Amino acid sequence: MNIVGDNGANSYNPNPTTVKVGQSVAWHNGDTTAHDSTQDTGKFGTGTINAGATSTPITMSTAGTFTYHCTIHPGMVGTVVVQ
Repeated sequence: MNIVGDNGANSYNPNPTTVKVGQSVAWHNGDTTAHDSTQDTGKFGTGTINAGATSTPITMSTAGTFTYHCTIHPGMVGTVVVQ
């Protein structure tokens, strides 16, 4: 996953993204400022990802559709579909 900037539903690319149960996902911050990716109900969170850095991979162990956002810039939103 790529973080491209504070641009609403276009902040994360691809959005939405689809992965398989058991697959790990990491977010790379391609922007010039720090961001994070936090699931709306707290199922996962990357912590702060500095500009140019990549988060620790998170294993998606449960099937479903999970919306997430940046807690630093709440208008940044994304969706992961786990199948």
